[in-house]
Amino acid sequence: MRTSMRSNQKVLGILTGSLSKRHSGKDRSALLKMALHSMRKARGCWSFIRALHKGPEAASVPQKDCMKRVFSGIQPTGIPHLGNYLGAIENWVRLQDEDGSVLYSIVDLHSITVPQDPTILRQSILDMTAALLACGINPDKSILFQQSQVSEHTQLSWILTCMVRLPRLQHLHQWKAKAGKQKHDGTMGLLTYPVLQAADVLLYKSTHVPVGEDQVQHMELVQDLAQGFNKKYGEFFPVPTSILKAGNEKPALWRSG
Repeated sequence: MRTSMRSNQKVLGILTGSLSKRHSGKDRSALLKMALHSMRKARGCWSFIRALHKGPEAASVPQKDCMKRVFSGIQPTGIPHLGNYLGAIENWVRLQDEDGSVLYSIVDLHSITVPQDPTILRQSILDMTAALLACGINPDKSILFQQSQVSEHTQLSWILTCMVRLPRLQHLHQWKAKAGKQKHDGTMGLLTYPVLQAADVLLYKSTHVPVGEDQVQHMELVQDLAQGFNKKYGEFFPVPTSILKAGNEKPALWRSG
C-alpha cells in the first residue's frame, strides 16, 4: 500500500508537469485538484474489493439483493475524439448522475495486446485521465482509477481463464476478424483479453455495463463465466446486464487493439 501511495504521488507529479504545458491558472488548479481526489479514491479500490469479498457471508449474494453498480473502461489511446465522447463518455457522465455506485477504469493492461512504447503509454494514461475529468467525469460522483494499479484484475482473470474453453474464445467475432488480419502475429493476449474484461466487471460485483452492439458477444461471455462460477462455488457474482445506448452511436467498451 505504501508503494502504491508513492507511485500515485509520482504520477501526480508527472501529471502536474504535463498539464502545466497546456493549462494555466484556475483551470490547471481545478483539474489537478480533481485528479488528486480521483487518485485518493483509486487507492481505496483495494479496501473496496476486499470489503466486497470479505468473510463467509460473501459466498452468498442473491441477484435480487445486489446493489446496482455500473462499471466500464476505456483504453488510454490519447485524447478522445468526438466519436468517443458521443459514443461513450457522454453516457458515462449521465450514468454517474443517475446511479449511486459507478466505477470507470483506464484499462492500460488491455492496451498492451498490441506493441506499445512505454513512455508514450504512460503519457497517454495521463492524457486520458485529464480528458475524462475535463469531459465531466467527477470523482465526487464516481470512482476513476488505473486498471494496472489493482492487481486483483489479473488475479481474477487467471482464475476465469482456467474456466473457459479455448474454442469459446476462438469463436468470438472480434478474435476471428483480428486474427485474420494479423495472421501469425496474433498474441495470446489478443485471444484472452475478453476474459480480462470479464474480470474487470466481476471483480467489483458490477450489475450493469455500458456496451456497444459489437461487444454484446463479449458480455455474454462475462455472464456465462459469472453463472459458471456461481454454479460451482455458490452464488457469488451478480450476472451483469448490458446497457445498450439507443441510436446509432456505439459506446466503446474497453476493446482490444
